[in-house]
Amino acid sequence: MCLTLVVGCNEEDTVLTSQQEQIVRYLTSSHNPRLIAVEEVPNSMVANPPFYERLNTSTYRYIATYYDSGRNNKRQVAVGDEVELIFEAYEFTGSAPSLNTLYYTNNADMIEKLAENGLNSEFWSLEPLKVKIGSGDIIKGVEASLVDCREGDVVEVYMAFDTAYDKHVVGVIPAESSIMWVCQIKSVVKN
Repeated sequence: MCLTLVVGCNEEDTVLTSQQEQIVRYLTSSHNPRLIAVEEVPNSMVANPPFYERLNTSTYRYIATYYDSGRNNKRQVAVGDEVELIFEAYEFTGSAPSLNTLYYTNNADMIEKLAENGLNSEFWSLEPLKVKIGSGDIIKGVEASLVDCREGDVVEVYMAFDTAYDKHVVGVIPAESSIMWVCQIKSVVKN
């Protein structure tokens, strides 16, 4: 029985490590723009280099609007705040997101593209997703990625399975899948 537990843990660790490596490989080689780790920013020869942050063992964040003018004057997200999001949720396969890997969205443009490809989008909401940060009402990787962002930010979140849906099957997403969300923070209501 102990041997089974050890083997199970090793298989889970292997999947987790593989997903983490796949995310970093994508961010630093295939992502457009190519990203560097936040720790490398001070040594960059480029002004305002695009970068990703590793927020915990399995959540990675890229803020596409990080260098936008006036960003620092906008409301910052903190635990307890309520945010409204327009988002796209993808199963992450190691390459750029596509309509084939999109599993849910409230982005009108994406829903229109899906409808053009035959999706019955009658039951998909176009309303912004309202989330209270710290309530646990959303995937923990997404929630962690929103803290310290600003109203108006466009945030890409990459999650290995342990900060996504873990070992659960959710709709069309198999257990132990890595996922990626693109969120636009439409509003921040301070607590």
